[in-house]
Amino acid sequence: MASLGSLWSGFTGDAQKRRAEDAYKQSSAALQSGFDQGSGYVKDYNTQGNAYLQPFATQGQGANKLYGTLLGLDGADAQRGAFANYQGADPFRQYNEDNALRAVARQQNRLGMLDSGNSRYAMSKAMLDRGSQDFDTYMQRLAGMGQQGLGASNALAGFANQTGGLLGQMRTNLGTQQAGNAINYNNSLAAADGLFANNLIKVGGMIISAATGMPVGMGGSPSGGSPAQGMSNNWSGGYTPSQMNSLNGYF
Repeated sequence: MASLGSLWSGFTGDAQKRRAEDAYKQSSAALQSGFDQGSGYVKDYNTQGNAYLQPFATQGQGANKLYGTLLGLDGADAQRGAFANYQGADPFRQYNEDNALRAVARQQNRLGMLDSGNSRYAMSKAMLDRGSQDFDTYMQRLAGMGQQGLGASNALAGFANQTGGLLGQMRTNLGTQQAGNAINYNNSLAAADGLFANNLIKVGGMIISAATGMPVGMGGSPSGGSPAQGMSNNWSGGYTPSQMNSLNGYF
């Protein structure tokens, strides 16, 4: 059997307020926890994707920068330094140049013109052609790496855009749910606030009906029964007149 304290708490609406508050806190915590966990997953996967692509983007940016420097975009001094680095960094440049000169020497020797002016011109041209060919190949490799870096950078930008959009939508949804939660909570509090006054009105009607023998408002019984019987099915909070007897001590 319910105690007088619990009956009074239900009669005044305090119990309903406590249940509404508990439900509000639990649902709010669940919403926030779900958002925090979900947004954490999104950020983690975005970080993983960035880690896979960032090295290619970085290399591509470096290749593109060097490509521009070799073209003279950063000034003559930077261009000369880039060329010096290129000449010293290619382990096959000298080997390829020597092979080209030996090929020309063999050809000129067969013609009996090994030490002639034509032979020296042919060797100079071979060295120039070989150097130009090697440099063009090097620039093509830089351009290829630059394009690879551009593709990686575009992918990273896409990741950032998708992540931002997804997190923004998740935050919007959370705000909408929190707003609905607050509205429902306040509606529950308002209903509980009206419960005490509503029950007092019903108790007053029952007392008046019992004292006068006449149905008064909600205290009457449409079927002609006693006024108290008419009240038995019309209690806020589920209290019957027999339970109300236990509350009379509070008045």
